[in-house]
Amino acid sequence: MAISNYAELQTEITDWMARNDVQGKATTFIQLAESRLNRLLEPVSTTATLTGTAGSPAIDISVLNMTEPDALWVTADKTERSMTPLVLGTFPTTDQADVPAFWAIEGNTIQFERPCADAYSFRFIFKGRLALSNAAPSNAFLKNHPDLYLAASIYWGSVYIQNAGLAVGFKSMWDEFLAEVQNEEAEKKRGMLTVDPMLTLLGRRCRSDL
Repeated sequence: MAISNYAELQTEITDWMARNDVQGKATTFIQLAESRLNRLLEPVSTTATLTGTAGSPAIDISVLNMTEPDALWVTADKTERSMTPLVLGTFPTTDQADVPAFWAIEGNTIQFERPCADAYSFRFIFKGRLALSNAAPSNAFLKNHPDLYLAASIYWGSVYIQNAGLAVGFKSMWDEFLAEVQNEEAEKKRGMLTVDPMLTLLGRRCRSDL
């Protein structure tokens, strides 16, 4: 079974552990795994599906653990539309309810220029700490590294059932997978800092003209 979202991860944890006494505990194992991963990894890209409230110009996003917003789309009349991000206070507001077109972040809310005329569906992409939930059922880290997410979660499941041997095995896999991910991220950062060859050529030309 593929592991691409919160529900699938919970199912796999329960299936792999094959224990009746862990039913309903998978969410706790995931949360504990994310707690340590968040201390060791950079924020990741996450997609959340939000629902607006008719008559309200805002949506509460306090449960999303966001560090940086990226993009927002609204679906109205079965059509998804890209919304324009602006700084709060730089766009006019109105009390006339309709499909909002502009958005800004204020604290733990997304603010629109107008109230929603209906309970529109929104697709919000942001960078944040790992925090899978029903509201944010997937993130780029889970899609790219499901093995690490699974091993880290089952490790805590093994601690819960007090199976030291199982815990040691999954802790070993967790550490190995984590080291690979950290090395991969370090390589990406080094690649971003590589000097453009054209700049090197330009520097040589400038020196030859001296």
